[in-house]
Amino acid sequence: MSNARSATVKSAARVLEIFEYFDETRRPVTIHEAAEALGYPHSSSAALLKSLVALGYLDHDERAKTFFPSIRISLLGNWIEAETLPVRHIHRLMQHLSDETGCTVILAMRSGVHIQYIKVLQGTTPIRFHVKPGTRRLLPFSTIGRVLLAALPAAKRSQLIKEALSRNPEAAAQSQAQIEDELTGIRRRGYAFYTGLVTPNATMLAMPVAKTRAGEPVAIGIAAPKDHFKNRKQAYSDLMKEAIKENIIEAAGNPVSLEIKTTKKP
Repeated sequence: MSNARSATVKSAARVLEIFEYFDETRRPVTIHEAAEALGYPHSSSAALLKSLVALGYLDHDERAKTFFPSIRISLLGNWIEAETLPVRHIHRLMQHLSDETGCTVILAMRSGVHIQYIKVLQGTTPIRFHVKPGTRRLLPFSTIGRVLLAALPAAKRSQLIKEALSRNPEAAAQSQAQIEDELTGIRRRGYAFYTGLVTPNATMLAMPVAKTRAGEPVAIGIAAPKDHFKNRKQAYSDLMKEAIKENIIEAAGNPVSLEIKTTKKP
């Protein structure tokens, strides 16, 4: 790969990381703040932010020396909602789960043999695990990844598990057959619940939430230290199922949602 090609790819990645940073902070930021948060050189950050201002994607307050996404950004992807996911309803769902549980809320999709976190609301519990949008993990070794695997056809599921095990044999404490058994349980329950699958003492409860127009499953998870889930697993499970039903299946007309098992009341 040429140096010019490498530089172009790096610049493209940095532009997207800048926008994800704004999505997380949701306030005007200075060049210094952006450079420090993203680990970029100050000069590169300044050049990138000023270029985005020139292109109309950022607004610049000369007095406060801050930058903020312009209206052009908010209009840029409006058409996508009807073509992919009920975005507005998913945002509402994530905020509701964050407000009710204090957990970190993660929305994820499959990217090859990995899952990728596409949106994250950071937790508010006294002890929490900070994760960033764009984080990737091998499917079988992640709670939310197992939810996505469980939603796939058997042949595709088996292929992806085999590939993941070959890529990370040291993390493969379970055989392919054992992982398949776990996925059967997830499909039966309608959710996955694990502690320490990715980070020691970190617990996640995850469920399928929708499918994209292309048929790819999307999942949502809430994560916190394991003590936060003590005596709350069933309550949080019921909360998530009801919230998905109200915010996605009913509010969005259920055009692309997965079946969500709800607890029957006597």
